[in-house]
Amino acid sequence: MENINIREYNWRCNYHFNPPFGLINDPNGLCYYNGYYYIFFQWYPYGCKHGLKHWGLIKTKDFINYSKPEIVLIPDSWFDRDGCYSGSSIVKDGKIQVLYTGNVRKEDGSRLSYQCLATIDEKGELKKHGPVVENIPQGYTSHFRDPKVFFYNDKYYFIIGAQSDSLKGRVLLYSSVDFKNWEMEGEIETELEDFGYMWECPNYVNIDDKDILIFSPQGLEEEFRFQNTYQSGYIIGKFNIEDTKFFHGEFKELDKGFDFYAPQILKDHKGRTIMIGWMGMADEEEKLHPTIDEGWIHSLTMARELVLDNGELYQRPLEEMKKLRKEEFSVEDIVFDNWKDEKVSGYSYELLLVLEKYKSEGFEIKLSLGNNEYISLKYDFIENIIILDRNNMSYGPKGIRKIKLDKKDSIKLHIFMDKSALEIYIDDGREVMSSRIFPKEGSKNVEILSKGGQGNIKKLRFWPLQGVKYNG
Repeated sequence: MENINIREYNWRCNYHFNPPFGLINDPNGLCYYNGYYYIFFQWYPYGCKHGLKHWGLIKTKDFINYSKPEIVLIPDSWFDRDGCYSGSSIVKDGKIQVLYTGNVRKEDGSRLSYQCLATIDEKGELKKHGPVVENIPQGYTSHFRDPKVFFYNDKYYFIIGAQSDSLKGRVLLYSSVDFKNWEMEGEIETELEDFGYMWECPNYVNIDDKDILIFSPQGLEEEFRFQNTYQSGYIIGKFNIEDTKFFHGEFKELDKGFDFYAPQILKDHKGRTIMIGWMGMADEEEKLHPTIDEGWIHSLTMARELVLDNGELYQRPLEEMKKLRKEEFSVEDIVFDNWKDEKVSGYSYELLLVLEKYKSEGFEIKLSLGNNEYISLKYDFIENIIILDRNNMSYGPKGIRKIKLDKKDSIKLHIFMDKSALEIYIDDGREVMSSRIFPKEGSKNVEILSKGGQGNIKKLRFWPLQGVKYNG
């Protein structure tokens, strides 16, 4: 495995992972092995484009101290020569067993898709074993990728994203008793018959006796939902693995910001369900990221814990993040028109806010304020709409994202700012908005404005955050 040094740039994050160079996208292969969390990720190290995908790796015991990024999986075999696409891993026989999609393009431009096995031992040595599923099943196109493996009732399974011959997104189920010979069990039957043209990066997990299927459908669009080029979300219900039927409620998005896709989950040794997503979006706006001039692009999200509360899925930052906090600043019960304090500013911080309506009609929070630019987060108590607006920024993509919330007289916001990464957790993580932003040096202040009358800051807690470390 090749060690790579991390270089510092203005927009390099303190606690979100950026590549040292090149382009990263999907997190892959999350697992816990010999005391470390293994976080693999898609990486094209030779430029800021979606070229031949490799797998990179960082490891951590505590989500504070990380190993330096390494290239671990290279597209150098006949079955993955045009890219080591996404996959997953599981610990078996004292090794990490990796399943991934090997991409091969034929001379006529058509695609071959192989589901491949590789192993990593305790010394860190990787060995490729080649395809374990060579053929795409009848009735499906070559868009057949991203196996997610799990163990259930003395048997190994993986689910995989697929596209039917009628160009509809689907998820298929495979099983094995020895991890070498895999048999297709069938298509997972859902009520989402016409729901996008491809379902990428599926994940399955059981939380509190509820089955959750997470996937990334492509080809959806609505006003308050599906505002990005591609989406990621989930359905909750009961999965009968024997007959591949999934009885479920409505599809809900995981994140309604500008930059979130292809998440992967891990059930860790503490029983937590941890999720990491790609903080990026494969669209034309990628070309507007100013870090391209510095030779790198994109980020991974913070690690989040998924929990169920009254049957709803919530996302919460890991407890380990609290170790990054510096000295706290706090205020309570402040009636205001406009409020700011020089202690609440910076490029890398955590801000917890509870805002009450009082006499106001809504709020606007200006983040990264200065140099004639700012990120705007508005909430309207009459329409119950929250809007994230980055049109007032000098660098990077523009646009707005909005969420319709339940009617309420107060709102809780948990905001993580990290130089060029912004994550906003609304009402304890019932909704989340993740976005890349690129402020000028000096654009670091925070201001809260009340609209149509005075509002009340019920609670404000602010911590500057130190960065994570990348060691040998």
